[in-house]
Amino acid sequence: MTVEEYLEHQPEEETADSKQISSILDSEVEVWHRVHWRLSEELFLFWYIWLKDNTKMVEGFVEEVKSALNTRQT
Repeated sequence: MTVEEYLEHQPEEETADSKQISSILDSEVEVWHRVHWRLSEELFLFWYIWLKDNTKMVEGFVEEVKSALNTRQT
């Protein structure tokens, strides 16, 4: 049974309520989608600036990890 077939057998009042609830949920989803993208953009900007400011430290850490792996393998 499809959604359309199900709604055809529902009383008109319940169908109207379902459409109103669906509309509210759709608007909520849209809001949360925008919030998610906004947070993602801010996190990206934060990590970009942090990495830009701390490139030397990250490079040093990577070299330490590489040398630790090399000494462990030998």
